[in-house]
Amino acid sequence: MKKRLSGSENVGYTAGDAEGFRYDNQTHGAAGAEGFRYGFQTHFSSSFHKIFSEIFEHEFDQVAADIEVELSLSFSEAAKGCTKHLSVDAHVPCDSCCGRGSPLNAKTKVCPTCRGIGRVTVPPFTSTCSTCKGAGKIIKESCISCGGLGVVEGTREVKVSIPAGVDSGDTIRIPGAGNSGVRGGQPGCFYIKLKVAEDPIFARDGADVYVNSNISFTQAILGGKVEVPTLSGKIEVKIPKGVQPGQHIVLRGKGLPKHGFLVNHGDQYVRFRVRFPTEINERQHAILEEFAREEIMHGNSTSNKRDWFQRILEHVSEPWFMLELSVFILLLLLLNKSMG
Repeated sequence: MKKRLSGSENVGYTAGDAEGFRYDNQTHGAAGAEGFRYGFQTHFSSSFHKIFSEIFEHEFDQVAADIEVELSLSFSEAAKGCTKHLSVDAHVPCDSCCGRGSPLNAKTKVCPTCRGIGRVTVPPFTSTCSTCKGAGKIIKESCISCGGLGVVEGTREVKVSIPAGVDSGDTIRIPGAGNSGVRGGQPGCFYIKLKVAEDPIFARDGADVYVNSNISFTQAILGGKVEVPTLSGKIEVKIPKGVQPGQHIVLRGKGLPKHGFLVNHGDQYVRFRVRFPTEINERQHAILEEFAREEIMHGNSTSNKRDWFQRILEHVSEPWFMLELSVFILLLLLLNKSMG
């Protein structure tokens, strides 16, 4: 049974209330029972398998079907955690017989299968009697409301606490909150698959979050302070001098909760986006022109020094440089000798 829910539904649950829920990626079903049956069917005679199945079959089928739903959460709900109330169609215990499958005042007799013991033994196996479900007695009269099944179609109400830091694709499992079992059998599980919506401010990468901060080009040049949003509220951060567009700073521990041992929160990254003015006044224009002239002058001076040094390096690295140097040294020696 699979239903799709929105996070806005308000109902309650009395049996789980978030206790015992866990992330679950395991396959749920009756695979173990089927493998058990298959082993006996392939290793024993068909007649023995028939007897074995008749005695133990209902024990394998005691677990009721699970319920699976999909729950949508906002980014804030997933980040901080929340409590949700869900309601789904399910098999619930019959009110008329309290899930027994027979009237409360019905007469009983000794079970002919186990003869009142409540258990059946086929060496070397011992199991609860499938006829009387271990009671040692049976009731022939069935409940009119549920037809002897002990369950009817109804509504299952579930209240679940969503832990902080969940993400899309995570699954929460609540044991015993699924469909009720036939005639008091073991109930199934309730599986909640989460889907987290995107946020207009925060971008997410695992437990880390990213947020953009718009600053002016003067702030980018001179530095300063700016207010940025975090998951716990707005804080003021320092703008580094000469920060470039797209450059970021890290706020350690300001991310989403982690389910680990050493680090319990991710980080927040603040990316700077520089706003350039579209219109400026005459004074600003003059200041910028003066700045541009100084930039060109200093840039040319620096460029000339860099070019001169670069030419020296290039000359030294030439393969014939050592030959020139050797000839020059030889000429010096000859000149020195002639003068001496």
